[in-house]
Amino acid sequence: MRSRLAVTLVAAGLAVSSPLAAQTDDGTTFNWSGPVPVGRAIRLHNMNGSIRIERAESGSRVEVNAERKVRRGNAKTVRFEVRTRADGDVVVCALWGEDMRCTDDGSRGSYHSGGNWSRGDDIEVVMRVRVPDGVKTVARSTNGGISAEGLSSEVDASTTNGDVNIRTSGGYVNATTTNGSISASLGRLTSDEPMRFTTTNGSVTLFAPPSLSADLEMATVNGGLSSEFPITMTGRFPRKSIKATLGQGGRSIIVRTTNGDVSLKRNGI
Repeated sequence: MRSRLAVTLVAAGLAVSSPLAAQTDDGTTFNWSGPVPVGRAIRLHNMNGSIRIERAESGSRVEVNAERKVRRGNAKTVRFEVRTRADGDVVVCALWGEDMRCTDDGSRGSYHSGGNWSRGDDIEVVMRVRVPDGVKTVARSTNGGISAEGLSSEVDASTTNGDVNIRTSGGYVNATTTNGSISASLGRLTSDEPMRFTTTNGSVTLFAPPSLSADLEMATVNGGLSSEFPITMTGRFPRKSIKATLGQGGRSIIVRTTNGDVSLKRNGI
């Protein structure tokens, strides 16, 4: 009967917890460890705090460690939810207050429960995550930087206030922020997925392998453009935007800011 019920829930697109996952929460630190199928994603959602991701040295489990840092208020204001989507992706949400909930697409709702804003609660969550080879990463924050180091699969990182720093050995990368700089180093690319590296207030530096083939767009409003790749001329461009073909062309790469410099550099791979 239990097996039949589980199948029904998955078919309906509802989240079910993996029986192989482990989870603890002592009120200060939340820990979760569980399997994510190769080719699927771990989806991390934070509202106030950084997300730091690194490659798991061994094993096939994703490990999430999230620490509450309380400057003012009650640590119990922040809770965590984990859900497994019907497609196999695992979603981890840090939620502030009773009105927020974790959905397949991340956290939803507003932090108004109990008048916490008016009392001036100030609680930050620092997420540290280890991801095994073959698992994709999606990371979202509002107030906090995102870093990903040494991953071998796709990374999609977005925040509003904070820097984004990504170094991968393979897989496409997307990185966006509003107030912060972006530094991304690409490894071996095996697909033609489009990639975007965009901010409003900050610089963007993209390190790419010399063999990169792409249809490239670079743009800034208040800043300069530079490239170590042969794009008509090597060095600093007098223009504020360019479109060019690298190598054989193909995948679309957009590197853009409003206030800051844009740089394309060789990473030596």
